[in-house]
Amino acid sequence: MSLLQAVICGIFYYLNAGPWVIGAGYYTFGKPLLLGFMVGLVLGDPITGTIIGATIQLIYLGVMSTGGSYPADSALAGIMGTAAAITTGLSATEAVAIAVPIGLIGTALYQLRMLSAVPFTHLADKYAAEGNTKKVFLANVLYPQIILAAIYIIPCTLACYFGVNAISGVVDALSGSAILSALSVIGGILPVIGIAMNMKAIFKGDARCFFFVGFILVVYLNLDLIAISALALIFAILYMQLKSSSDEKEAAVK
Repeated sequence: MSLLQAVICGIFYYLNAGPWVIGAGYYTFGKPLLLGFMVGLVLGDPITGTIIGATIQLIYLGVMSTGGSYPADSALAGIMGTAAAITTGLSATEAVAIAVPIGLIGTALYQLRMLSAVPFTHLADKYAAEGNTKKVFLANVLYPQIILAAIYIIPCTLACYFGVNAISGVVDALSGSAILSALSVIGGILPVIGIAMNMKAIFKGDARCFFFVGFILVVYLNLDLIAISALALIFAILYMQLKSSSDEKEAAVK
């Protein structure tokens, strides 16, 4: 990986946390699926990048950041896992096994980001008391974003530039060994955990029947993902319309 490619990956990591991608950020741009495609595009293999990013995404299906908690940094895991896999020739499952600990390390950067914003909050209060709206804007927007860019871009760039090359050397040294086979097995298990966490959240009440409908469509009718997604959207719309009509009738009776 060249230095320029590493810097671009670092910018991707920053954009997932910054406010500049309007309507996106953490909830879309920060997901391994999209970041895998973007990193693959930079490295000249967007198809492999998308496949690896989608595989890493499975781990984080049920992971949510609530109440300020941040259990894992899926963005950093997606970027580093995809970059390592494309550069070193790892399989998607092997990349997953590498991405998970990287995602845990990324939580330290998130905490540092939160701490770095505290002084600017007090600075903004000071400028607000003085009635200086221009400096309030600088304290609320410009200064924190400069610090955030440094916190996210620099470590990610260094990790991509030096870390991926280091991983490449380790992979070459372990080529054909049982360790890589173990990583592949572990990587194949981890996505199942993400799917199970997601099912725990959605497998409730009336939503249960939709899971079995989807299972039948995949296993017995062999429909592809696009067809299943279209049918799922139709089922969801019909369900919401019927439920709304039922609720209105119950309200009228009461």
